[in-house]
Parts: sequence; C-alpha cells; structure tokens
Amino acid sequence: MRILLKKIKSFDLIIILYCILTGIYITFGFNQLQNIFSHLLIRVVFITLILLLISVEKSNNKFLYFIRNFYPLLLLGFFYSETDYYNNLLFENFDPLLIPIENFLFGSQLSLEFSQHIPFQWFSELMHFGYFSYYLMTFGVPLLFYLKAPKQFEKTMFIIVLSFCFYYIFFILFPSIGPQFYFPIEQRIVPDGYLFQKLLSIILETGETQTGAFPSSHVGMAILFLILIGKYYKKLLFMLILVVIILVASTVYIKAHYAVDILAGLVTGIMFYYLSEKIYNKYFNSIIANKVL
Repeated sequence: MRILLKKIKSFDLIIILYCILTGIYITFGFNQLQNIFSHLLIRVVFITLILLLISVEKSNNKFLYFIRNFYPLLLLGFFYSETDYYNNLLFENFDPLLIPIENFLFGSQLSLEFSQHIPFQWFSELMHFGYFSYYLMTFGVPLLFYLKAPKQFEKTMFIIVLSFCFYYIFFILFPSIGPQFYFPIEQRIVPDGYLFQKLLSIILETGETQTGAFPSSHVGMAILFLILIGKYYKKLLFMLILVVIILVASTVYIKAHYAVDILAGLVTGIMFYYLSEKIYNKYFNSIIANKVL
C-alpha cells in the first residue's frame, strides 16, 4: 500500500474522490432513482482499475503508460453523461429561470435567432467545426504537455480534471438542459453543414444527454485551455484564440446553449482555472518535487 501511495498522482485522487462523493450523493436518491446498484458498482470498478493503473506507473510499455496518464479523459466523458441520471434529485431544470434572464439581457432568445439570420451551409459547417474543436482541445492540450513539457503534465491534467469535475458538480446541483432540448422540436432545427456537421451529429446522438447547459463547460474549458496555452506556448495562442471565438459562437448557433450560459462559462472558466491551480500549488507541489528528487 505504501508503494501504491508513492505512485499515485494528483489527478488520480480527484477521480477517486469524485467517484466517492457522487456515489454517496446517488444513495440519497434511493427512492427516486433506478439501478442505483449498477452506478455504485461502476464506481467500484473504476476505482479498482485506477489502482491497477497506478501499480504500473513505472511500466516500460509506452501504450500502457499512456493509458495510465490519460484515462481520466475517458472517464470524464462517462461522468458528464451520467449527470443526467441524478441531476434532478434536488431541483427541476432551471431553464424556465434562464430564459427570462436571456430575454432581459439580450432582448430575445439568441439561440433561436442566430441560425435564422445566417442560414448558409458553409457558415453552419464552420460553427459545427467550432463546436467539434472542443473535443480536439480537450485531448490535444494535455497531449501537448505530455509530449513537450512532461514536467508540467501532471499539473496541467490536474487543473483540467478538477475543473471538469467542478462543472459536473454544478450540473448535478443546478440542472438545465439548454435550447436544443427545452424548446419545441421545430425550433431546434439548425442549417445543414458538411463533414463536421455529420461528425458532430454522431457524437451528440451517442454521447449527448439532457444536462449541463448552464454554465457552458465548452466555453469555460476553452477559456481554461487558452490560459494554459498562453502561459506555456504563446506562439500557439493566436491560432487557438481564433478557434475559441468560433467555438463560443457555435454553442449558441447550434442551440446547445443560451447566450447567458456563455457569459457564465467565461467567468467560471477563469475562476475554476485559478482555483484548481491554487489547490494544486498548495497541496501537491511539494509532493511532486519530492517525487522528482
């Protein structure tokens, strides 16, 4: 056990803690939720697999070592979709509250009007690319640090994983589903695109659930990625800024988010970055330094 503790990484602790906390939260819904045992069992399996991966920390197998470091990104996809399972334990969806705020701030529902004003197929494809770029950044930014700045990789992954978990906890406690699910089906239509529209449709049909509209984690995490790149790879910053601008616009264009979600995403993205970094610096910096020494 002592050897295992020496090999454990900061982001391992975040995933394990998230499994435990959400598992406890799920048990409070035993009168409302179905298949609770299955979701608790999944957490036991996840924690067991994490411990097994930790045990191969010094493996010479490059593929196994890669999985050991990137498994959190795979689990985060499941954790996101799972929030739809138990996010109404305390409250019903907050969309009826968000819609009048949207009207007050912007004078209309921008998610319903944006695509109507610019219905061109090429523009729709650009917007779908912007939304798709979120998945590229989520994997690409930690991969960049893994390959080019390995000493900064664990801190980077910790900040990304913890920030995602902050968003998921918010989605669980304060649920909203966004315009793509809340409005009548005839109002959800988005102009067709080309390749990226089809790719995104497949992703959304298989992995998207009715959860996590406010605040926009797409926008928040994109801002967080900008901060990370700006801090360590300034030469890439301008290109990434352009992509993020397209991504921000796309969240409203394809009706994934209200415009108010975007504002909240901008604020929380910055806030979660600095909070995560502060936690890492306070509790893990010395531990990592000792491991290196």
